[in-house]
Amino acid sequence: MPRSLQGEFDKTLLRLAGEDGGRFLLGVSGGIDSMCLAELFKGSRLHPEFAVAHVNFSLRGEDSDGDEAFVRDWAEANGIEFYTTRFDTRAYALKKGISIEMAARELRYEWFGALLDEKGFDWLAIAHNRNDAAETMYLNLLRGTGIRGISGMKELSGRIIRPMLAFTRRQIEDFTLENRINHRDDATNGDSSFARNRIRNDIFPQFAKINPSFIDTSSREMAHFAETEAVLEELLEQKKELLTTRDGDAFCIDIDRLGGESHPHYWLFRLLQPYGFSDDILHRIEAALEGQSGKTFFSSTHKAIRDRQFLKVYPLADNDPVQVDLSVLDIWDGFSPVSKDGSVLFVDADKVNFPLECRRWQAADRFRPFGMKGFRKLSDFFTDLKLDLEQKQRQTVITTIDSQGEEQIVCIAGLRIDDRYRVTPDTKRVVRISCRVQK
Repeated sequence: MPRSLQGEFDKTLLRLAGEDGGRFLLGVSGGIDSMCLAELFKGSRLHPEFAVAHVNFSLRGEDSDGDEAFVRDWAEANGIEFYTTRFDTRAYALKKGISIEMAARELRYEWFGALLDEKGFDWLAIAHNRNDAAETMYLNLLRGTGIRGISGMKELSGRIIRPMLAFTRRQIEDFTLENRINHRDDATNGDSSFARNRIRNDIFPQFAKINPSFIDTSSREMAHFAETEAVLEELLEQKKELLTTRDGDAFCIDIDRLGGESHPHYWLFRLLQPYGFSDDILHRIEAALEGQSGKTFFSSTHKAIRDRQFLKVYPLADNDPVQVDLSVLDIWDGFSPVSKDGSVLFVDADKVNFPLECRRWQAADRFRPFGMKGFRKLSDFFTDLKLDLEQKQRQTVITTIDSQGEEQIVCIAGLRIDDRYRVTPDTKRVVRISCRVQK
């Protein structure tokens, strides 16, 4: 059965990509797996339209250049469109503070994605196999990525397609030998200083002694984990409805309701998982739920604030002022100075001096809230409104210069106008103030 894998490959490709197929971009390193993938595409009875993309990571000197030349020669010999690029992977890893493995992954998938968009490909085909999936599962288990990380690779993930995921490495080796498929051997695959290689070269042989079919067993377990993850995702959506709300750009978790759950730790972990908090920070956040308000915790992209009844998660924002759209309009029939959502404010255009300025509020700021005769410090006004620390920090004011040359607050953006500039029955023109906070 010299091409026994070809029929199974074609069935998988048809199932995943459909009868129309589309255009495929193949990620080909020159190694045994990716060259098998390339030959399977070339020999497919479906006659898919495909091109080959190769990344030179500049990690192995002449060997890296040799891989690039090998894949280019194969593509040219078979009349296949070929794309290549080169990266200084070590410099990128150093700059990002990440491992060489992670750097290479980020670089290649970013480039692959750009090629898909630029050249109009429908799919990115990757040569991952069943052994790769098992290695990833155990790596993720050691990293502590939760059930999602041990659910295994997906045959179809967005535009990424893995038509060889059902094949073992042994099947691929037999296929390439039987069909005399040339490939390049990467000497670093034997270097167990890399985590994945250590699992492949040192750990898996020990597993095989315990259970010779451990790859098959691992695949079945990953399928079970994936089903469990799907069930939990459905339940998570229900818990979001019950436990969370939105307050502007804040994701708010109701602490009391969370505490009433039978597994509050798990749901807190799942609710915060998308926001990049480390395990250590997650434990500290959980401990803070029993304490006083005001504690703040940071990830690289978000901050979480314990505020009264809620844990509020905000995207990190800079200190730039809001973007303000101002327009002076004549009063029209049916005009109302009250907008539906409060994001647009109106003031009397003849009571202010132009240009109006926009800035973050300051501790000494005072204004006369709409409907009041006396002045209030903005800090006290925000406290009356029960704004949390993050909401206070984000407030922005629109100001004018009065006849004495003093700065006066016209309004708090998107929140409240100063009573001195309110619209009255005598108003002829208004300033429409529409504000959007930069994030």
